[in-house]
Amino acid sequence: MLHAIAHRGPDGQGTQLFDHIALGHSRLAIIDLDSGQQPMASHDQRFTIVFNGEIYNYPQLRNELIQQGHRFHSHSDTEVIIELYRAHGWRGFNKLRGMFAFALWDHHEQAGVLTRDSLGIKPLFIHQNKEQLSFASEAKALLARDNIHSELDCNSLHLLLNFRYLPGDHSLFKGIRQLPAGQLLEWRAGDIRQHHLDPEPDGQANSTLDALEQSVKVHFTADVEVGAYLSGGLDSASIVALGKGFAAHRLRTFTLKAGDDPNEARYAARTAELLDVDNSQSEIQADLAKELPRLVWHLETPKINALQVSLLAQMTASEVKVALSGLGGDELFYGYNAHKIMLQAQQTSRYLPGFVSAGLGGLGAQAINILKKPVWTEPERALRMLQSLGDWPRVYGLLRNVWDQPKLRTLIYGPRMLDSQLDNAFGFIENHWPARSEPLEAMAEFEFRHKMVNDLLWQEDRVSMAAGLEVRVPFVDSQFAQHVQRIPRARLMPNKQPKGYMREMLKPLLPEEIFHRPKSGFQVSSPDFFHQHLKPLADIYLAPSKVKEYGLFNPQFIQHVLELPTHKGMRWHYFMLYFMLLTHIWLELFEMDGTAPKPIHA
Repeated sequence: MLHAIAHRGPDGQGTQLFDHIALGHSRLAIIDLDSGQQPMASHDQRFTIVFNGEIYNYPQLRNELIQQGHRFHSHSDTEVIIELYRAHGWRGFNKLRGMFAFALWDHHEQAGVLTRDSLGIKPLFIHQNKEQLSFASEAKALLARDNIHSELDCNSLHLLLNFRYLPGDHSLFKGIRQLPAGQLLEWRAGDIRQHHLDPEPDGQANSTLDALEQSVKVHFTADVEVGAYLSGGLDSASIVALGKGFAAHRLRTFTLKAGDDPNEARYAARTAELLDVDNSQSEIQADLAKELPRLVWHLETPKINALQVSLLAQMTASEVKVALSGLGGDELFYGYNAHKIMLQAQQTSRYLPGFVSAGLGGLGAQAINILKKPVWTEPERALRMLQSLGDWPRVYGLLRNVWDQPKLRTLIYGPRMLDSQLDNAFGFIENHWPARSEPLEAMAEFEFRHKMVNDLLWQEDRVSMAAGLEVRVPFVDSQFAQHVQRIPRARLMPNKQPKGYMREMLKPLLPEEIFHRPKSGFQVSSPDFFHQHLKPLADIYLAPSKVKEYGLFNPQFIQHVLELPTHKGMRWHYFMLYFMLLTHIWLELFEMDGTAPKPIHA
């Protein structure tokens, strides 16, 4: 199991075997380099722990525990978790500020706990039967245990192809699921109880900018150099502007020349100049025939923009072991066009009668279908949203390109998928839709619980740890998130301006020039990228004979898309082809040979 995730811990491995539990750990040494080895036992040998992540407020907690009479034999944040448990039980974990997944065993009570931080920054997978509970930071370690054969969960793949990430607690492997963010399992003689963490507030900030500064400060807690990612936008610029005052060395920043704006790298270089920090940049240079299988191996699921994030992590890891990222700013402060569109839909529904919007949207969508244009075009999706005004889970799903319907299933899927029991993707949204009166607020909460955890954080953790880099996310911090979520939602996007509140907040911090740049993303044009870079791989992995052999997809749909003239409006169609290609790579890596897969190295 440790061999399967050795990339997560290039600085050492350790194991401890007891009567009822086996613990293993692969270490990336960031704090207490000399005495932080794991598994770690308490000073009296009562408790043993394996821990993945970082606790940023551990110095304060350690001092409090010492004043209460607790003893320590290391300066590690890991030992603080043990003594918190001794003092307060599992509820003591609500005091932790950081990112974590850990298992702690009490030898006296013959009991253990398994938990994950409340925002889901660090991953944790479990496999459970009547006799045993196995856990690991990645599913491949569970497959390696007793050489378990991996089998694709077709329902999970169906949800992935709709959401472009795995919502809820799903994995792509049958029998393996995630421990949800903030959940704790308490194990006693086979009896498992579930609890939920509720992080305690850690003081009150004077302002949102002050709260962000406090978060950035604690995210520099490390015994190694900390760097930062830098794009041309506000999120990473604010992290760098605040962080340069806490860095032990002159802050180094890192940029990948990629994305939908050719000026992005130039903007990043200019930001570094304005903020007086160093900036290193790198072009996208990758042999996709080698890089994509390696990427799928580490991600354990197909993903769209992971290649860019992976290459940035590899570049950064060659210089530092820890990097801060601006991930999460758009989610907290309503920074996407999707937030603006949802607000417009919300306001439209107030003055447009429901029967009018339903009629106009339905008739328009039918007219588009009669014209025999490519299926699931952006105009059709917009009209379906108009038709569904008031049904906010459905409006949100359509906004985010959830497409699930019988006609499209038949068009897209092959016999293996069509013969499987598949959930209704819109039904998943409805079942997990927050009980909020305002659709925009419900959308933001849904995405923070699902898209943030299972898309952005999943991707960031996997590609960075694959490179031996720890990425930290000051915006995705329990204390900072609590502060922002107390701000009235209407203030976050004044005059329908995405990130309007955040822009005002950052004016005292950032040079005026940075505020006048157009928003850009880390994405590329999917049709162009496919034809320029993926066509040779598509000729192999999406060949009609292979598509029929694997049985997941309809070769006629693939051929139909490839024969259509390409334009930006076909983004969804080429995303589907990209996912299909990566899914076939996944099959060959994890399922085809009938044995637990072997590690792939760069």
